[in-house]
Amino acid sequence: MHPALLFKLATTFLLIGLISTSAVLAQELVIVHTNDFHGHIQETQKYAGAARITAEVKAIRENNEAVIFLDAGDAISGTPVSSMFEGEPIFEVMNTMGYDVGLLGNHEFDHGYRKIERFRDIAEHPLLTANAYGPDGELLGDAPYVILDIAGIAVGIIGLVTEDSPKLFSPVGNEGLTFAAPAERLDVLIPEIRPQVDVLILLAHIGHEEELALAEQFQALDLIIGGHSHTLVEQPIQVGRTAVAQAHQYGTHLGLIRVNRAPGKPAGPLQIRGKLLKAKDLAEPDPRVENLVALFESKVEDEVDVQISETTRAYSKIELQPILESILAQAAGTELGFYNRRGIRDELSVGPVTARMLWNIEPFGNTLVRMRIKGKDLIVLLAQEPELHHSVPDIDPDRQYHLATNSYIASHAELAFGDDIETVDTGLLIRDILIQHIKANGL
Repeated sequence: MHPALLFKLATTFLLIGLISTSAVLAQELVIVHTNDFHGHIQETQKYAGAARITAEVKAIRENNEAVIFLDAGDAISGTPVSSMFEGEPIFEVMNTMGYDVGLLGNHEFDHGYRKIERFRDIAEHPLLTANAYGPDGELLGDAPYVILDIAGIAVGIIGLVTEDSPKLFSPVGNEGLTFAAPAERLDVLIPEIRPQVDVLILLAHIGHEEELALAEQFQALDLIIGGHSHTLVEQPIQVGRTAVAQAHQYGTHLGLIRVNRAPGKPAGPLQIRGKLLKAKDLAEPDPRVENLVALFESKVEDEVDVQISETTRAYSKIELQPILESILAQAAGTELGFYNRRGIRDELSVGPVTARMLWNIEPFGNTLVRMRIKGKDLIVLLAQEPELHHSVPDIDPDRQYHLATNSYIASHAELAFGDDIETVDTGLLIRDILIQHIKANGL
């Protein structure tokens, strides 16, 4: 683990025994937050990029004494620079951005849980999880929570990821992991931490609706900063005394929250106000971070910044799904194709189509799999997409079907159906198939 992080954690846990809750906040606490960054360190028309976010956070720190910078998970997986180097450059860049605390999201498991130890070594800020356990029963993050002294304000931060995580990453390399229910862990941790802090924050990679439910259930929390659902929450939603925030995805926005104690004797409840700062409105890029991003991007640009086609219309993720399925079925020589919509990570805009765009759409390195599956099981598989917009033929439960899909879906299908299905992994990368097809045939 990085020496700076060891010192920070040591100091943090020292505070646990020393800090008592003050009647009023010494001053305003400013919280800056991101979530679901997914490797988008480079500035684009839609995304702020790491350098702009860094400059904005520096400006906020210069104008406020008590500032904390948080990330709610899924920092990696979504761009070529993240995929090619298994997430490591993203944490290198995040170090220069100045994060105070981060969270393990489900995509931090994309390269197997053992890779998380490497992420923890690189990161100079703690990566929390209170409910993700390795095969030996040990928590996989740096700590379940931290208590930090932010200019005299005792701030407690608990980290939780969705208990559905095993359904969201490949089982290969993630064998034997367990994820406790968030509510179970909060039942234990809140009574332990609440008496010691002025502000109690849940850093959650669970999804907005679930985070609202947790806010209603656990009113001892002051604030939930969320992620996972990529929800654009313009300003924190107040659920009783607990506020819930989330800052969309990929750096399209930067969350900014101000926490004060209402005046009066006795002191009133915390007042929490916040908003989202749009990417285009952030400060001019920080040169140091901009140069580091350029260095990492230079290692992939020759391969991905190549035009392969052009489109006169934009395609949403929903519109891309049947196109991808048709391309996979053609490549595999099967009658049907199936591609999970959540596995489509970006859209296509009007104009040139580059290889980078296809890397962003399929950043996970999944391979093409041929699957033989009985109709009754295919019905269950397709039920993952309850709002299938494209036509699926009437399925005969007793008939055998041949399906083209990706290795992520295939690995989970093998767990679900066992010997009732047959799979053949072609070893061909989905994104390479997409690039070659679109290069030859367009969209």
